[in-house]
Amino acid sequence: MSDFPTTPLIKDFWRVNSYGYPSIFSPSEQSRNAWRTFCSFFDFKKYDELKQFWASDSAPWRLSSHAVESWKATFEEFGLLFVESGSNRISVTKGGDQLRAAGDSGNLDQFTWIGLNLLVRYPLRGVRRPKSETHGSSDLLLYRFFYAALLDLSGFVWWSELERILCRVFLTVNGPKAVADILRLRKDPRLLTMVPLPVSERHGVFYNSLNQVAVHAGMNHLTLGVDTQQENPYGASEPKRLHFIPSERGNLIRRVLNLDEPAPCTPTLLNVQKLPTAPKFETERDYFDYLGAAVPPWSEAAQPLVAINLQGDVVLILRNDTDYQLRDANSIRGVAATLCQLARGQRIILSHDKKWTYIVDDKNAVHPGEIVISVRRGRPITNFAPVAKLLG
Repeated sequence: MSDFPTTPLIKDFWRVNSYGYPSIFSPSEQSRNAWRTFCSFFDFKKYDELKQFWASDSAPWRLSSHAVESWKATFEEFGLLFVESGSNRISVTKGGDQLRAAGDSGNLDQFTWIGLNLLVRYPLRGVRRPKSETHGSSDLLLYRFFYAALLDLSGFVWWSELERILCRVFLTVNGPKAVADILRLRKDPRLLTMVPLPVSERHGVFYNSLNQVAVHAGMNHLTLGVDTQQENPYGASEPKRLHFIPSERGNLIRRVLNLDEPAPCTPTLLNVQKLPTAPKFETERDYFDYLGAAVPPWSEAAQPLVAINLQGDVVLILRNDTDYQLRDANSIRGVAATLCQLARGQRIILSHDKKWTYIVDDKNAVHPGEIVISVRRGRPITNFAPVAKLLG
């Protein structure tokens, strides 16, 4: 089985910040205490004064300076607030203000919509010192990929699949390989012996970090379920742990990712094939302006792109100035709700060019609601009349 797995078996895994998601809606006391800790950042402008408060008798419980640092780093990952390096100023993001308002008003639906939209912007490489060389070179939007992969995997993932395959994906281009490997594993669980863990010890740092990935992704169990009762199909020695998207949350997840069910007669592609890569940032301020930008209100799905059968291929048609704006001969830009329908390697028609089809080469997120698509010329269009008719 030399062709399995196709996912690179690197000796690294996802590492995220060590504290859980703040949620006033969770039955967990830890989650509600995280919410109280988050709210305390609103009460101070200066970071050192916040630390002094948590070390004083006035605090509801004591937090060391190191613990406050860890909470700050965790809230930064969630796009809620930040303290720029070298400054003593606490800056709550627009998204952080929105999440606080939704929590205070008791609006659970608004809370989950805002929190998830902020989470899926998070790039694994972060903005400061990366957690490893692999993290530093990653282009993965971690939680966006995690949920897209779950949608491709029938809405669930076994812990064995997460710790052996998914957590090794650091490049967006490797996402489809990981999903394909897991689907193959499910058909033949014996193949698991060919995928060793990326570490020598399952417990400790490795387990704790992946556990926080699941806790963060699910906003402390608001959008991600867990089942620890089923027998693991990979054997008795594997963990009895399965994470799944609850049926009532599926539509929300798809809306957040702009990955609604494809329209009839359009190409059936993996959701992970449609993911953009993470933006690149010049400064910390640019990073946090992106991560914490205001979340737009819930919107209905974008209209499905028009499709045509061309030389045996189903090709999507995009309208200039409606579905996209032309940047140059090799790239277009547009809103994420529309351009997230496109996958790498997919053949498309751009209405400004009546002579050529194009191939999607790459997708990059440049803003929470905007995507840039790199394209190259594909096959020529011998007769544009049927396309013109579809475009009206």
